[in-house]
Amino acid sequence: MLDVRLIAISDLSVLPADELVARLRRLAALARPQSVALLLRDHAASGQQRLALGERLRDIALEQRQSLWVADRADLALLLGAAVLHLGEASVCARAVRRLLPEGIRISRAWHRTSGEGGESELTDVDALLLSPVLEARKGRPALGLPALSALGEQLRARNQAYPLFALGGVSATNAASCLEAGASGVAAIGAALAADPRPLLASLGIRR
Repeated sequence: MLDVRLIAISDLSVLPADELVARLRRLAALARPQSVALLLRDHAASGQQRLALGERLRDIALEQRQSLWVADRADLALLLGAAVLHLGEASVCARAVRRLLPEGIRISRAWHRTSGEGGESELTDVDALLLSPVLEARKGRPALGLPALSALGEQLRARNQAYPLFALGGVSATNAASCLEAGASGVAAIGAALAADPRPLLASLGIRR
């Protein structure tokens, strides 16, 4: 988990399943081993559809020595042998879900605040944060900006919570390196990760194989 530099988020509204899988396979093959996490999200899909897509993403992760993450569904994370369960904004608290998970599965959390204040208990029980939206407004929220990313990273380190912090929202090949310079451990993306040619993004993150 500490080596992950790019979280590539699945989105069946952007590409049909076969093309999405093909592009994520190319991305995973071109990236340094252990540097990419394939995050199964697709909340609008049925459980069967998500499981089927997750099985294909798991196979890619195994073949290319990358990792599989699953959003929100602890059952799918267990069935697929995911490395990480990612909790969205509306998910249950990390402490509650951790009781259901075997020791090997870690937990990441969506975070939309510019600080850790008010969420101390949640921050204690996660293994990584995805801060959003950092570079582009998303879901009615204004972009937080790189200074907020830096400030949150400093607060986490001051609290001795130096776990991975990922930037999500508006990430592209042209600005991904700026997120790293601002203190992010890595970035998360949909469009940039699903691009026909992922090499510019991988190069900007320093993870081209």
